[in-house]
Amino acid sequence: MVVQTNRIQLNRQSTMKSGNSSDVVYKEVVIIGNGPSGIALSFMLSGNLPFLISDSHPDDMLSMRLRSGINQCLVNQDLGHLAAGLEGRSTNPVSLLLDSLLHPCADIGMEMEPLVEFKKAGVEIDHVVLGKGPPGGSWHKMDPYILTLSLGTWMSLPGLPFHPRDSGEKRAFACNVANYYVQYVQEMNLSKYFVNNAVVSHVAPLNGTKRDFREREVAERLSAETKVTIEQMEIVPTPKSCLISDAFNYLLSRGHRKLKPSRCCKRPRDALCQGLSPDRKIREVNTQAKLLSRRERDRSVSLSCDSTNSCDSFRSDNFNVRNSRNFDSKNASRVPFRISPICDPDQRSSWSVETRNVESGETTTYHCKYLVLANGASDLPNRLDFSKGKKDPAWLFHDLRSLEYNLDRYIQSSGDEEIDPVLIVGAGLSAADAVVATRGRNVPVLHVFRNKAADLNRQLPENMYPEYHKVHQMMKDGGSTYPFYTAYPEYNVSDVDETSRSVILTSKSGDVQKVRVSFVAVLIGSRPDLKFLPQDFDLGVKKNVPIDCKTNTLNIDRLTHAVDGFDNLFAVGPLAGDNFVRFIPGGALAVVSELYRKNSNSVSCFA
Repeated sequence: MVVQTNRIQLNRQSTMKSGNSSDVVYKEVVIIGNGPSGIALSFMLSGNLPFLISDSHPDDMLSMRLRSGINQCLVNQDLGHLAAGLEGRSTNPVSLLLDSLLHPCADIGMEMEPLVEFKKAGVEIDHVVLGKGPPGGSWHKMDPYILTLSLGTWMSLPGLPFHPRDSGEKRAFACNVANYYVQYVQEMNLSKYFVNNAVVSHVAPLNGTKRDFREREVAERLSAETKVTIEQMEIVPTPKSCLISDAFNYLLSRGHRKLKPSRCCKRPRDALCQGLSPDRKIREVNTQAKLLSRRERDRSVSLSCDSTNSCDSFRSDNFNVRNSRNFDSKNASRVPFRISPICDPDQRSSWSVETRNVESGETTTYHCKYLVLANGASDLPNRLDFSKGKKDPAWLFHDLRSLEYNLDRYIQSSGDEEIDPVLIVGAGLSAADAVVATRGRNVPVLHVFRNKAADLNRQLPENMYPEYHKVHQMMKDGGSTYPFYTAYPEYNVSDVDETSRSVILTSKSGDVQKVRVSFVAVLIGSRPDLKFLPQDFDLGVKKNVPIDCKTNTLNIDRLTHAVDGFDNLFAVGPLAGDNFVRFIPGGALAVVSELYRKNSNSVSCFA
């Protein structure tokens, strides 16, 4: 049954002015990050859910587990059971499962039709996606002509295939991938959920979202109530009693039979027969308090809503939902939900998210029940510690795009003069991209890396990634047979001289060299920016260690992507260990499935 709301559409933001002149916007779900992770999750939260259409998978064990779920929605399936035994380049079982269904046996080169189909068959959950720039996240910051690691077809998100327009290339240019994500948001009708150019400045829990705080408060309150109840009853603490004997005595007392003295029972018989046990009295006090609170809440709702016979906003019992013009009427009967008014959204909010618009400077505060961290891993570049608190010189960069832009300008201004080398620090793929880009401009490269024998990722075959294998050969050779390249294995940058535009290099054995450079590019990885979270939030698997999406991801439940130790907090994408786009939809499915499970009384999907 599709419920029509005449007075106000549910996608309209409910706002309230606060004291600092910022708007408070109430949402069911807030997603921080508008890259592929946030986009995929928004797609499913808008009601697009995966249905299993076939069990013809080359993995016989997986095929057998899929057999009973044909034509059914995956949200209602036991995802842990379906994903049992799957292995791949992700540690999250649901990510491996959905990847196996969208790209069956892709890692061994097989091209098969997907075994799932997305249908507009779920409720449209009210949410917002916050991003610093246009949809696509960090893909808009990359060198536009760098090739992806994954195959171009693996960069697509559910519902809209990505076809690389790079003739003869199985991989795709970063600029085409970035444009695809912008197009995806538009064609999937997700633009209404996206707030771009929004920087999250602060996140705070509401109503004791952190579990240890809440549990301590509950324990203290229960202890206080128990103490008060015992004092009111004037019960003297007694020795430890026998529960079995107490139970028999209680049953016999209800039958008005004469009680026989028990050697085990030390509790006074009169108090037991009159129903004055401390445990029972505490339950009665708590029950009366809940009933009183419920009556007061019902009375306030009745006073505020009955006078107009409607409220300005509607929701299901647990989800804020909205009607969609694109709702699949064929599957509508499979998604029953009830609508009831909500007059105080803050009673259901768990998180407060403060944002600032980078263009206008305006601030907006969101209150939501569920918060999802999807802000990726590339916000903060890793830095060397040689600066000792000094500001980096203007000719030192931490990203390839800035290096290329400034190097091109430097070449144009230098004319026919000889250009000093570019110093590149790092042994990863980003550093290899910088080596290729610099040598391609006929500028000498000084390559500094810590290990003598650099090891390229063995999962990158040479026929697919020739540029990386070429750099790997140069690193092993040392540069003796390659023009415009000199390797400095087992060297570190110990200092920079800004006035002479020079860099001090120190070897593992203690040798020191001073080299003059045109630019320095330090490309030694990056980490997520989580400064908006409270300082006492230690979310990593390794405690008291900075979050790193490769070595120390967020500590999550692998089946639900819920962050351990916090209520209604989730993480998807690189923060959860899914560093490849092809695994990201699985993380979104894990979150959506958990939200549907938590709200199973009001929303569900059936085949």
